[in-house]
Amino acid sequence: MSDPPMIEADDEDASSFATSAVVNLVFDRVLSAVHEGRLLPGQRISDSELAGQLGVSRTPVREALQRLREIGIVEASASRFTRVALVSPKQTADAMIVWVALYSALVNEVMPLVTPELLSEMRDDHALFLGYANRLLDRSTQADLEQNAGLTEQHTAELLPQKIAMANAKFFHHLVTLSANPALVRGITSVVHLVQLGSLYLPEFIDFRALSESQQRLIDAACDHDRSAAQGALRMLGLISVPTAALEAAADSQ
Repeated sequence: MSDPPMIEADDEDASSFATSAVVNLVFDRVLSAVHEGRLLPGQRISDSELAGQLGVSRTPVREALQRLREIGIVEASASRFTRVALVSPKQTADAMIVWVALYSALVNEVMPLVTPELLSEMRDDHALFLGYANRLLDRSTQADLEQNAGLTEQHTAELLPQKIAMANAKFFHHLVTLSANPALVRGITSVVHLVQLGSLYLPEFIDFRALSESQQRLIDAACDHDRSAAQGALRMLGLISVPTAALEAAADSQ
């Protein structure tokens, strides 16, 4: 019996590559919808409806949803539901601790590798972050928010928190692209999505001033390829409090 023709193996590899590409497409589409606020925490996700919307089979959709479960963005109950995860403020705070620790290892690796081009991109995204955040940093806006809770809902309706979170995530992702450590990249990528989702639904806004200052210090450190200064920026970042007290107090009173 002759050996099977090589083209069969090639076809199998091509099919596997195509399937992987579709899984990545579905993964990215769902993740973007979550981070942009088009899919909300607790909202059900139907694999058949999603497959129909994207014009793909249910198999890659299920694989993509499983990947999203693994990073905590989607949760499921067997034979009952698949939905966008409900990330508590406590989970967000815990994930932030992990992210800062992993990012600390990252800057030690990549700080000497920062190029002028990447530094320019970081500056651009820092400016983008400030553009969105300044509306909340403005004293008059803060005072209005304190006096009128409805304005918080208005900002949410305008997707301002989502835009701030995405700009922040984009800023910090630049250094990740320089890493040659796949395990570190996977760890950072997984936990950052949980932080990004959870940050959208905190009882109060985090300290955007401190976050902005941390970004600027990281830019300055990257400009000088200074590991020590980069670690200083991360220490400041790690001191930013994730608001949980309001919800914890409400839970205690029940």
